[in-house]
Amino acid sequence: METKKLIKILGFEPKENTADVYIKKYSSVNNYALEIDFDSKTINFGNKIKGESKTTQNFSQAENWVVLECVDRLLTKGYKPEDITLEKVFPSGHGHSGRLDVFIQKNGKAFLMIECKTFGKEYEKELKNIYKNGGQLFTYFQNDTNTQYLMLYTSHLNGNRIDANWDIVKIEDHYRGAGNVADFYDRWSKVTYQNGIFEDWVTPYDFKNKLLTKKELLPLKETDSEAIFHGFMSILRKHSVSDEPNAFNKIFNLFLAKIYDEKKRDNDELDFQWREKIDDPVEFQIRLINLYQKGMYEFLRKEVEGISDNDFVFKTEEELQEKKKKWLMFNNVFAIKEVIDSESFDDNHRVLKEVVELLHKYQIRYPRRQSHLSDFFERLLTTGLKQKAGQFFSPPPITRFIVKSLPIKEMINEQLKGETAKLPAVIDYAVGSGHFITEVMEEYQNIIDNNIDTTDLYPDVIDDIEIWQRKKYDWAARYVYGIEKDYRLVKVAKVGCYFYGDGLAQIIHGDGLDSFKDSKSFVGRLQKIDDSELEKFSIVVSNPPYSVPTFKGDLKNKNADKDFELFNLLTDKSSEIECLFIERTKQLLKEDGLASIILPSSILTNTGNLHTKTREIIFQNFDVVAIAEFGSFTFMATNTSTVTLFLRRKYKKIDDLKKSCHQSINNAKDVIINGIQKSLSKYVNHVWENVSLEDYISLLKKKPNEKILAHDIYKEYKKNIKSKNEDEFWSLLLQREEEKLFYFVLTAPQKVVVVKSGSKTKEKQFLGYEFRNGKGSEGIHPVNGRSTIDDCTKMYNINNNNDAKKASTYINNAFKGKYFSEIDETLKENVFYTKLEEMLNFSRFEFDLNVSLNVKKKIKIETKWQEKRFDEVADIIRGVTYSKADQTIEETENIVLTADNITLNGDFEINKEVYLFDGFNVPENKKLKKNDIFMCFSSGSKEHLGKVTFIENDTNYLAGGFMGIIRTKDEVQPKYVYQLLNSLLRQSIRDIGSGSNINNLSGLINEVKIPVPPQNVQEKIVKEIEFLEAKERKANQGIINLKNEIKNIINSTVGENKKLRELCKYSDKRVDSLSLTAKNYIGVDNILQNMAGKTDSSFVPNSGTVTEYKSGDILLSNIRPYLKKIWYANNNGGCSNDVLVLQITTQDVNSKFIYYTLKQDVFFDYEMLKPKGLKMPRGDKQHILDYKIILPSLDKQQKIVSEIEKIEKQIEILEQELSEIPSKKVEVLHKHLN
Repeated sequence: METKKLIKILGFEPKENTADVYIKKYSSVNNYALEIDFDSKTINFGNKIKGESKTTQNFSQAENWVVLECVDRLLTKGYKPEDITLEKVFPSGHGHSGRLDVFIQKNGKAFLMIECKTFGKEYEKELKNIYKNGGQLFTYFQNDTNTQYLMLYTSHLNGNRIDANWDIVKIEDHYRGAGNVADFYDRWSKVTYQNGIFEDWVTPYDFKNKLLTKKELLPLKETDSEAIFHGFMSILRKHSVSDEPNAFNKIFNLFLAKIYDEKKRDNDELDFQWREKIDDPVEFQIRLINLYQKGMYEFLRKEVEGISDNDFVFKTEEELQEKKKKWLMFNNVFAIKEVIDSESFDDNHRVLKEVVELLHKYQIRYPRRQSHLSDFFERLLTTGLKQKAGQFFSPPPITRFIVKSLPIKEMINEQLKGETAKLPAVIDYAVGSGHFITEVMEEYQNIIDNNIDTTDLYPDVIDDIEIWQRKKYDWAARYVYGIEKDYRLVKVAKVGCYFYGDGLAQIIHGDGLDSFKDSKSFVGRLQKIDDSELEKFSIVVSNPPYSVPTFKGDLKNKNADKDFELFNLLTDKSSEIECLFIERTKQLLKEDGLASIILPSSILTNTGNLHTKTREIIFQNFDVVAIAEFGSFTFMATNTSTVTLFLRRKYKKIDDLKKSCHQSINNAKDVIINGIQKSLSKYVNHVWENVSLEDYISLLKKKPNEKILAHDIYKEYKKNIKSKNEDEFWSLLLQREEEKLFYFVLTAPQKVVVVKSGSKTKEKQFLGYEFRNGKGSEGIHPVNGRSTIDDCTKMYNINNNNDAKKASTYINNAFKGKYFSEIDETLKENVFYTKLEEMLNFSRFEFDLNVSLNVKKKIKIETKWQEKRFDEVADIIRGVTYSKADQTIEETENIVLTADNITLNGDFEINKEVYLFDGFNVPENKKLKKNDIFMCFSSGSKEHLGKVTFIENDTNYLAGGFMGIIRTKDEVQPKYVYQLLNSLLRQSIRDIGSGSNINNLSGLINEVKIPVPPQNVQEKIVKEIEFLEAKERKANQGIINLKNEIKNIINSTVGENKKLRELCKYSDKRVDSLSLTAKNYIGVDNILQNMAGKTDSSFVPNSGTVTEYKSGDILLSNIRPYLKKIWYANNNGGCSNDVLVLQITTQDVNSKFIYYTLKQDVFFDYEMLKPKGLKMPRGDKQHILDYKIILPSLDKQQKIVSEIEKIEKQIEILEQELSEIPSKKVEVLHKHLN
């Protein structure tokens, strides 16, 4: 019996001459005795311990044993039994509720109140209540405010020892004046102590809290971080602290002191704590200031004033203390409240002490990121530090999206191939709160730990990598730089580095636009930028300030006019500081270095010399890889729309390019420029619509023909060119054409990923987060219930850089020269590809390089070959138009095929035939013939618009009215055109479809231009793709065969014939929706069709309860059973009411065997025998439970499951092969066309 084991460990022994009675005598209190009678099930606490009720003196409740163990501890410690009262009942009228478990007096006055709870949930629940509203103990305190200490107590038997926990509330004098529990709770510091009553160093009737050592610091949990934040806000409200930004600034000073204090050894006592009965307000604050002084120098190399006795001349100790206090009054490092005199000093001390006590027991310095600590940091930032327009913090999801968009893994692995270990150097020149720095450091360390291929690396490099793996972030001081002009934010950024991991980055207090050579604050490679390409950076990530009025006079760089070519375009009132940061990016990056910079959207569109010149710097010195546009909900403190430019530094031979463009215009030569063959033809084709090269040459020769004279661009020139004579007019016109050609050849080779967040609700759904300002819910929150932002966002996958459902994947791959053939359906509104030249307006005379993100959809294939319109290389034939009156149910020779006969993969399958009356007039050219391309021209679904199949043989089938036939001419091979339409052009053609309800390609397909390479090149393309298609067919057949193997295994099973209801039941338990995330909430929409499993949910309910499921359950979608949606649960979670959860009810059944049995077409066919409803049929739950299953022995079931799992692994391998084939087809086309 556990209770007997408990009392024996406590030291109770059988009592002489009794049966089943145990006794313990306490030498510490004159051999006072307690007795336990197991026969009568009573606990006798003796005649001196008062009991105002008998409830705790029996065996009826588990909590009674906790009370017994607590009393045992008190008596052992030396507390007198006559001072102990059990189940103390106070006089009515004081709002008490229930009875206090243990009440201790000292000299006749209340000393200690103890509430006992059973170990685990009950204790944790009451502790939460204390932090929430004071709980039972605060209510009891109101009955006797002489009490000095409150204790929540628990204990339990753990093997052969007793474990006990307690949390102590120390009553401060100003708590006693509270009029009620709510006032008391508001005044309370929200701090509990875990020692000070029962420990060896404490005498009875005393409290002595032992000083914390480093090893006793507690790891911060989510509940702790929330409690600290709300506790801090409560302290500010309680003490009427109105200047919140100042208060939050001071708390960052405290964090800097605490971070330094945590450098100590494990057994060292910490300075960052209130030393009970030792400290006074002066010595306490001096100790904190000296910690702060050391932290400022250690982390930021800033020398600030500390304080010691040697700083003062004094005769007495009292005089010294008074002088120290006066010094502190004028030192505002920790002045959370304004300090002007002795009284306000004492007020501030009370606030400071409560804040320190709130923080002191928790560890905040870790070798790696702690999510709860970083979340806490975010709440401090968004709530406390005032952000102003042009200077706002980048939310962590945005910095994570940007960092995930960069190919950092590839860059690191490439950098490590040399004889010495080096990493890509990264800098944020306007570091702010430090989010970019911390995100980059985390990404680097993750790659160092898990994603470095050491196969061919030098031994010394491998040694260094192993050191970096052991000493986390040890590399950061050399390779990670942050610069910040705002002294306040320098401290914030450094604290942030420790909140997100051990902060070894170079955080520099300086101006990111300062001179590399003359700056007094720049260190390391920043001092050598001008002298060595090797010292330049590989990555620039930043959210620099923008729209800063009259910033020119505030620049520290006295040589700015020489350092920046944009400087002389500034006026004294200029605010466009972001333009200089773009030029600074050019200076910092080495060849092929990457930049990602958050800027106001106006950087792309504003007119005027400064912005035009800025865009010139971008185009002439960078490749534009991607542009992400974010709306007004993205950043907390601004309604400004922003763009993030993703750039690659290129040292282009600009003068040579300009010379080539000059010669091409002046000599009318169609030559290769910047790798573009027939560059002049391509420029004319892109800019001068419906003008031939011959027409354009007439312009260059100053003798424009009729086509040129009638063209809008020429008319624009005539209208806007201000010239004195004809020669000057032509000189200015050709100069402008030369400039346009130059930027055309610069931008034409560049394919850009454009990401748009959308606006309002759609923006929040894309971001995965929103900002709130309500009391108690301040800061950034996920948009879906209790899911994390990482789960909700469409921007990135925290664990997978190749998730096609996340926007960062498209940018990351674009940096590596890889582009998806299609954008995932979930991102169609947010992500698209375009050519950079499509984003510029070459038609206007005022060619200011304005960049538009609203690109008109065009179909463009990068190619070195001549391009021709579709209607030049093929006959475009619309299908047969007919009415319902023309149709018959009788079989006739007039058979029409619709889009149902083309699969999304491009296969031709006869699934639906429409018969027309024999007398219907059928044009012969509308029949599908050998080598025709059969295409869906119109559809209510964009997914089906533009799908194509290839007709291998002559048929008598007619193309339907929403369909079309592309019948190629001799110049192009039919299979070549089909491959273009089914891969490279598939997405583009779908996108140009227009119409409100019906998407269609009417007339548009004619204008699409395709490359026309020589016949032998077309043959190579067709041959290589047909080889891939053969592999595709083989893999598909392999999957069919393997699935048939599974079917045969199930069908050949021998055993008992059982109904499903004999083996399973539907889950009848509910789970709280708030406990669910996108990963474990299952709705009908995120179970995949055709038995393909499930994906993360895009919706998670945030209230109420849903059906519970457990790992090993079988989930079925009960809507439209013919979609065959089934999933075997590999986690615990909840699901919608339209999902059925089958749970095994007997031990002789393997749930996965049942799953495989149900995962067959025959089961879903059975379900559809008795559907409920017509438009959206549902399965009949009782009918489902009547489904019959052959059940072999449990051993045989397990063998069958093992056999099927092996087959499914083979299927997974083949499905992976299939998933790669579409991109390989695209690679074949690019190889031969580019």
